[in-house]
Amino acid sequence: MTTTLRIVAACLAGQWFVVAGEPGRMVEIDYQGTKRTGTVILHQADVGWFLERDGRLEAISLSAVGHYRQLGRFQPWSIVELREQLSREFGPEFRVVSTSHYLVVVPVGRGERLAHLFEELYRQFVVVFSSRGLPIREPRFPLVAVVLPDLAAFQRYCHKEGVQPQPGLRGYYLPSSNRVALYDVPTEGPAASAALDATVIHEATHQVAFNLGIHSRMNADPQWVVEGLATVFEREAVRLNDRRAPVLGRVNPERYARFQQYRQARRPADALRRLISTDIPFEAEPLDAYAEAWALSFYLLERRPAEYASYLRKLSARDPWSDYDAERRLKDFQDVFGRDLAAFEQQFLRYYRELAASAADD
Repeated sequence: MTTTLRIVAACLAGQWFVVAGEPGRMVEIDYQGTKRTGTVILHQADVGWFLERDGRLEAISLSAVGHYRQLGRFQPWSIVELREQLSREFGPEFRVVSTSHYLVVVPVGRGERLAHLFEELYRQFVVVFSSRGLPIREPRFPLVAVVLPDLAAFQRYCHKEGVQPQPGLRGYYLPSSNRVALYDVPTEGPAASAALDATVIHEATHQVAFNLGIHSRMNADPQWVVEGLATVFEREAVRLNDRRAPVLGRVNPERYARFQQYRQARRPADALRRLISTDIPFEAEPLDAYAEAWALSFYLLERRPAEYASYLRKLSARDPWSDYDAERRLKDFQDVFGRDLAAFEQQFLRYYRELAASAADD
């Protein structure tokens, strides 16, 4: 189902009845003890995707909704309205910095550098994908990033959003809240500042990709697609869309070195099939999985950009209610890149053998 739904609801014995109708109706609902304002954009049986005015998106149980009332057509918060909401949420110890597409919450006294970095990444992303024939849509909501002052504040915010802070986690993008969150400790020095910039670039790439239609927030895209794209964009020459730079100047050096080592020493024969059809490699050998996800994404962006764009469009258009098992994931890949996966893999690996040879000659 692709049409937005209107809620023509009646509460009878605690049950909602939801039917398709006029699109984009905004409602106020009581759900899990709180009032929420938004619209149901998709539903199936008792489950609906509820989109709030700040861009939050959640699958809710329609039968668990108590009181509701219709408010007219759905309208996202404007930049001014959302800025006021964020100021109330975070209080006087923070301020909200605006750019063309971003609202960045930062501690009072901090500069605007990170806000400009987010905006710069957004513009670079649009240029790279537009130049490769992928239609880019304007985000429906202002993009929000939250910069916390230290690790303790970051961990408290993680728990508030239902994110389990893992050791070493510096930041994340959460599709349900549609926010990037990270922490910045200016006294940590230049190395930490560079690591922070890398976190901004990686997580903002996720956020922009989900908001410009490259990924879908309602679909569980293959992890190699989501993480592969973000690691490709970690390299500045890619973000600058500098086609004159040598290929080795566009590779992500850390991921490239890891993949070449993996390819030569321990890569199993079914590695590509497993990466495409399941997310298990990211649990079993995450560093190798990230490296191969980068390598595959970089290869497609460099050598097969039209097919890569077609594949991304295919993923984002999937029915969010359908199961996306290993067989379907593999079929979608083969529908775009060819049924002969072995032949594709030979070309893919040859590309990296040739890169290794050219690096050795330099």
